[in-house]
Amino acid sequence: MTRISAPARLTAPKPTRGAAPSRSSPDVLYEPGRGLADALGLFSIGLGLWEALAPRSVAETTGAQLPEGLIRAFGLREVLCGISILSNARPAGSVGARVAGDAMDLAALASALRDASAEQRKRIASSAAAVLGVTVLDLICCLQLSAAAALEG
Repeated sequence: MTRISAPARLTAPKPTRGAAPSRSSPDVLYEPGRGLADALGLFSIGLGLWEALAPRSVAETTGAQLPEGLIRAFGLREVLCGISILSNARPAGSVGARVAGDAMDLAALASALRDASAEQRKRIASSAAAVLGVTVLDLICCLQLSAAAALEG
């Protein structure tokens, strides 16, 4: 009877940077959601800079005639969340802050509907749909990062 054996490794495993989950070998880095978190962090910084530096453009594009100071504050929040996501080894909390920010954005868009014209309502609805789409990504990412952190212990 012939035994089938596993192929031999050509090279020794190279440890990756960062901590591996307790159930994995040291050369495995388990970070589901990290790539999405980095993308959301970069998106957050870009969106935040646009809001902070060009609030009138944001108001015109979204159709939401909100105070410039509020739009700038939203921009600052976005930039800080993005920086926190990119600089944190375990950014689940920072991504969670994005989810809370998305809720604030949706509330602001809803309040802008009261005094909006028909054309502005269309823009606000489109903006709300975009925010909802990003909120889904934020939630998925937050859940993935939280699950990975739970495995780490």
